[in-house]
Amino acid sequence: MLAWAIAISIVLGTLVKLAINLAIAYAITKKANHKD
Repeated sequence: MLAWAIAISIVLGTLVKLAINLAIAYAITKKANHKD
């Protein structure tokens, strides 16, 4: 059971990092596109 908890926490942590990176990349591209 402990192994499952560790595996799930690692997967969740990876997904959170990925989501943050995507959000940052999206914000950067949005800013770059609005250079009037």
